[in-house]
Amino acid sequence: MTTSGVRRIRAITGFDAFERFREDEVLIDRSLDLLKTQRDNLPNAIERLQEEVKRTRREIEDLKLKIATGAIGGASSNGDETREIGGVKVVAKIVDGLDANGQRQLSDTLLTRLRSGVIVLGRKDEGKASIIVRVSDDLKDKIRAGNVIKEIVPIIGGKGGGRPDMAEGGGPDAERLGDALEAAYTAIEKLSS
Repeated sequence: MTTSGVRRIRAITGFDAFERFREDEVLIDRSLDLLKTQRDNLPNAIERLQEEVKRTRREIEDLKLKIATGAIGGASSNGDETREIGGVKVVAKIVDGLDANGQRQLSDTLLTRLRSGVIVLGRKDEGKASIIVRVSDDLKDKIRAGNVIKEIVPIIGGKGGGRPDMAEGGGPDAERLGDALEAAYTAIEKLSS
């Protein structure tokens, strides 16, 4: 006999049903107080709150990206972040507080600012590390992002790959992320010669 499509119904009757009703009423009243709304407007108030949470999360991500861009952009302008390796400008940096999408956006922004060069960004998330490598169009035939990532990601115990202009990878050894980014300079120097 198959149980596919079978649904179970649990019924609450008598005094238990009355107790459940009272508990539900207390929860609803408390929710109405917290949301400062009337009973008939509760679904709309919840929907507004969900939209506000989504909007706030987007704003937080935008601010994190602006902070990371500003911090790196300011440092790049005075030469602290950009190194010249074999005639190629390279920025290799750990970026804290960004998610994967923010890391990609930041690599776009930095590559646009650099115009010609290589961007290597690493981030830690829940004990793991991820790295993105971006190469400007004028250099991608000489220095392939996928080759750079394959050289450095094993340092963090992982693997990666991608296109000549962009590659990503990750691994479980987040503590060695700095070593992997430092190795990017050596890999780029080897590929650029």
